[in-house]
Amino acid sequence: MGVWSVGIVDSGVVDEFEAIFGPSAYSYDYYYGNSDTDGSRTSSHGTYVAQSIEYTNVALERIDLQISSNSEYYFSTSAAVSAFGQLAALHDAGWHIGAVNVSWGASTLNSAYVSAIDALADRGILTVAAAGNGGSTAAFDFPIYPAALSNVIAVGSHDGAGNPSGFSQNYPGYITVLADGEGYPEAGVDGTSFAAPQVAAGVATVQALADAALERRLSFSETVDVLQQGGGATLSNPDPADGVTRYHLFDQNGSVNYFLARYLDPEFSGYEYMASYGDIASVFAGNPAGARSHLIGTGVYEGREVGFDGLEYIASHGDLIQAFGTARETGALHYLNAGQAEGRGVTFDGASYLAANADLQAAFGGDVAAATRHYIANGYYEGRATTGTSSGTGGTTTTAPPAVSEGAGDLPANTSTSGYVGVGQSATGSISLYDRDWFRTELTAGQSVIIEARGSASGGGTLYDPELYLRNSSGSLLAYNLDSGAGYDAYLHYTPSQSGTFYLDVDGYSYYTGSYTLSVASASGNRPAALAADDGDRIAPAGLTADDLAWQQPGSTAVDGLI
Repeated sequence: MGVWSVGIVDSGVVDEFEAIFGPSAYSYDYYYGNSDTDGSRTSSHGTYVAQSIEYTNVALERIDLQISSNSEYYFSTSAAVSAFGQLAALHDAGWHIGAVNVSWGASTLNSAYVSAIDALADRGILTVAAAGNGGSTAAFDFPIYPAALSNVIAVGSHDGAGNPSGFSQNYPGYITVLADGEGYPEAGVDGTSFAAPQVAAGVATVQALADAALERRLSFSETVDVLQQGGGATLSNPDPADGVTRYHLFDQNGSVNYFLARYLDPEFSGYEYMASYGDIASVFAGNPAGARSHLIGTGVYEGREVGFDGLEYIASHGDLIQAFGTARETGALHYLNAGQAEGRGVTFDGASYLAANADLQAAFGGDVAAATRHYIANGYYEGRATTGTSSGTGGTTTTAPPAVSEGAGDLPANTSTSGYVGVGQSATGSISLYDRDWFRTELTAGQSVIIEARGSASGGGTLYDPELYLRNSSGSLLAYNLDSGAGYDAYLHYTPSQSGTFYLDVDGYSYYTGSYTLSVASASGNRPAALAADDGDRIAPAGLTADDLAWQQPGSTAVDGLI
């Protein structure tokens, strides 16, 4: 669970491969409904996908989910939906999944898996998909689905020397990068199917580093930025379709180095990593560069995370604010050299400070580090309140932050959200197709609350059937409800076992959209009888059937299936 992995939704990985590279972290065959993804074969399409991942970053684990027959001639859409759902469930249970690889598809969109891919994206798990092998050199060719979806990273193929592969479906504006798809991972193995998993491994690598060091995942646009190295990645030779268009080439080392310089180093100190682990502090004392290298090369794959924040440590102590300002590395070094022995800790929470000040939310969005720097430079001296007890020149102030509704901009479906609703408060929002909204809340151990997402049934909005998820501070699922409120409203009665930050995730059941009201109230008794009476019946979405799809070889007529 602590080791980072790539989800492989394909035709299964054979035992012979696992004997060499080690077993998958998790395996299941959703086509046949058992745990055997080998199928008495010596090789498979999914095995070449796994091999491409191993050759890109051997430190990553694999989650092997089979969705086709062992012959690889038949493919099941319903099995794919189940596989995506299992990845979401594993994530919610604490597994670290950095990306999902899809080396199959169709020329037309099958909406059955769209919401499942969106649900993974909501969790920060991006899908990387092969663009397809039905291309030609005479014209541009749109990628197949799901690669053509706007929140999926589409990967085309080049020949290893930067020439776009003639069979690759490449189209300007759709293709994120080209990766080597000819004779990779072995001679005679060609296709965008085996270019895509290289990129999936690259995405998983940088997401692991971002989560460990920055306490967040990269957004879709940030991930594309890393893969294209801010526009500075090596470009392919011109596409034969027009003799002009060039695509960014995937380079694992180049993307990782760009991520470190652009995203990690400005917000990370090796001293913070040392302050998070006693053994790291002992081994790398006085050597922050060595600690950084350990995190990047080893620590992240051991499940280690940087839990100490030098800025929040400074913000927790008035004397340090005045002595160090926003020098986070100096703050972490002080903790190691003196603060730890003095019994100093971190009591300031940047997210809580951000939620307590609407003007800061408008200025910084969900950037907690920027909010913390503001408190050190300005808020402390202004006597601004946080959600807890905040010591400043203005004295001690305890203030509950105001509720923060969705507003004009859509709320993200992750822990960076600026949405907030406290106990005794309500907030509003709106759900569009494939949309989810997250709100932060603060709960106290042992104090029961009633959480409701109200839509059209109770006058809370126009959303016909709200869904409500309660998540812990890292975003993992704790509780879920559908239809336990008035009509089809969602209702949760919850008693936390520990105090802290939680997240409320609102969605619309199936394809329902509209506005809603989210509220959190102190529970003064049992669930009202009027709400407990009859939750009503519902009509389930139509069942999904297996699609018979054929294997597509490079250069063949475009058909549906594994590519």
